[in-house]
Amino acid sequence: MAERRMISRKIAEDDRFVDMHPVSKLLYFYLVLNADDDGFVGSVKMINFLTNADQSNYDELLENNLILEPTKNGVYVITDWYAQNKIEPKIYKATEYLSVRALLFIKTNFAYTTNPDEKDIISPVDYWVKQGRDKKTPPEIQAQQYLEQFQETSKKVPRSVEETSKKVLAQNRLDKNRLDKSRLEQNRPDQTKKEKINIDKDNSTSTSSIYNNATTENKGNSGEKGGVDSGVNNQLDTNNNQDTVSSLFNYLNGISTTDIPKDNKRLADVFDMLIHNGYEIEDIQLGIDNIMNVANQMPQYQNEQSLAKLLIQHLPEYTKQTLEQSSSND
Repeated sequence: MAERRMISRKIAEDDRFVDMHPVSKLLYFYLVLNADDDGFVGSVKMINFLTNADQSNYDELLENNLILEPTKNGVYVITDWYAQNKIEPKIYKATEYLSVRALLFIKTNFAYTTNPDEKDIISPVDYWVKQGRDKKTPPEIQAQQYLEQFQETSKKVPRSVEETSKKVLAQNRLDKNRLDKSRLEQNRPDQTKKEKINIDKDNSTSTSSIYNNATTENKGNSGEKGGVDSGVNNQLDTNNNQDTVSSLFNYLNGISTTDIPKDNKRLADVFDMLIHNGYEIEDIQLGIDNIMNVANQMPQYQNEQSLAKLLIQHLPEYTKQTLEQSSSND
């Protein structure tokens, strides 16, 4: 956590701030001081003790739009965080409250808002952060860039399972020191071994290459001519995955207000790809939970198609983050 934060005179001398109760003013200063690099504050008991603040002081800050509370889980957001603070990219550390950040939008004055219908919005905060938290490019140009990127992404034909798997596995190799490798090796020793063989061989891997290795090993160990029928083995693996994929659809539809059919090929491919990459069903379910926490707060994701699209685009990322956080906690 940083030891120093900035507060703008424009904020501290604004009428909405000057007219507040002194405890509310002190509370705001302490919230800014204890915020992470995205302007989020989660644990406030010590702050309340130091400032003698109660709910009425938080309500006063909320009414004056100095802070936001996107969800009722005790996480507060400094509305004008980026108007007051500049965190250099080399030391910037993203907030741990990613599900809360996913509910926010960035405005042309670089303030946060939870209202997607405001006219001066640049883009969702997640997109803006991934683009480098750019404050040099004019906001109207950034808004146009986001619109073009969104339209282009919407038109793209989904990649095959093999292509998606290769991309995710490549990223996993870059981050492998941050993953709980012992957990994956304990639960899926055979598959982990096959992935390592592929990586050592040509520094690349895919779902199809895992099947190829399984077929080769079976042939080498079989006494029959040509080895065991690879088609039978592949069919067995596929059937096992189908059962797990079906269970994931049941879990999703059990916690969702919509009913996404099990013949949704793109979402089924995402589930299948995650299973092939060694993720346990519990990890994937936690990823689904995190996305549903976001979707339930946003009306535009309350229908089958938009929710399925959200899961297809972000479930691998959220599942990976869930496992990384679990590993770091262990």
